[in-house]
Amino acid sequence: MITQRRRVKWISVVALLALLAAACGGDETAETQATQATAAPTTTAAPTTTEAAPATTEAPTTTAAPTTTAAPAPAEPTDIRLRLSWIADPGFMGLYEAVEQGFFDDENIHVTIEHGGPNVPNSTQVVAGGAADIGVTDPFSLALAMSEGADFVVFGVRMQSDPTGIGSLCDNPINSPADIAGKKIAGGTTDGFLIDALLVANGLEPGTYELIPAGWDMSPVVDGTVDGMLIWVNSHPLPLNAQGICNVSWTFSEMGLPAYQDLFFTTREFMDDNRDAIVGFLRANIRGWEYAFNDPAHAIDLVMNTWGGVDLGLVLEDQFPIHEAQIPLMTSPLTDEKGLFWFDLDQIQNIQNGYVITATGLESVPDAADVYDISILEDAYAGCGSSLLDC
Repeated sequence: MITQRRRVKWISVVALLALLAAACGGDETAETQATQATAAPTTTAAPTTTEAAPATTEAPTTTAAPTTTAAPAPAEPTDIRLRLSWIADPGFMGLYEAVEQGFFDDENIHVTIEHGGPNVPNSTQVVAGGAADIGVTDPFSLALAMSEGADFVVFGVRMQSDPTGIGSLCDNPINSPADIAGKKIAGGTTDGFLIDALLVANGLEPGTYELIPAGWDMSPVVDGTVDGMLIWVNSHPLPLNAQGICNVSWTFSEMGLPAYQDLFFTTREFMDDNRDAIVGFLRANIRGWEYAFNDPAHAIDLVMNTWGGVDLGLVLEDQFPIHEAQIPLMTSPLTDEKGLFWFDLDQIQNIQNGYVITATGLESVPDAADVYDISILEDAYAGCGSSLLDC
């Protein structure tokens, strides 16, 4: 090892030799020696170590805490104003269960329900006027409203077979369309065109009866104020049956005017702006009906005690047979295969081309595929088969 003292001494010798070489005229040997003397001494490299040094375990890399992104605020629920076609009764028990079980909440939808009745505007008028977003109606009222400029889309059908009919007493029966002539018939203020359609479909003269506005029960028939009444055969006659009052009823289908019933519809504008919400609405409604089919006692309790059935004077015992009678009206081979609320476009077209035109007096109606949007059902049932409740 060269110490500091020896390094200084060495440098002094080198300097002296350099001076002598210069004085002698640059002797080559001295120059060479001087050059060699000034070169830094070669340092012998440390021997290569074949054994790897023990690996040093590095401190684990500390992963930075993830940046916390605030969860997006939940989207505001879509508000949907629903106008029904009738008072609170078992015909809407599935809808009430959808509210009760939170199925609309699952779809982020807030539904406001307004009921109809016998002497109030048809839901087509209410929806067309902007006072509701979705309505429930019949194919005849729908066609009439569209002929006056309304642009509606139907996306679900509750009743596969129309329960509309005419009820009367056994001692003054109406057993056929021909028996209507000259009679006083109770019904809603807009029901005359249905009776006329029934008459025309059977080759009879329309308007040959007197339409008497009435409420929902058959008391005007019982007390003789009217001869017959426009009814739903699965509900209106039941109180009379319970009282032992002999009565007869025939559906329009049985008398030559079949149709779907309880069409769920909206405006095309609302559909275009809220399509996903419409799919969710239908999905929740169907789930509610499946729930009601599984537990009708609970659903009927909702009808009576939550949605005003008691206040309307409904009799609890009557509601169970009403529900039992509506099951075959809501189901069909098509619903067995695909699920509740489905409809067949070919059958719709037949109804429109024949009975709807007969009922409305219109020369033509839109093609079924232009009004009845089956894609909403397809999206609601996507991947779920024929049942949505447990999907």
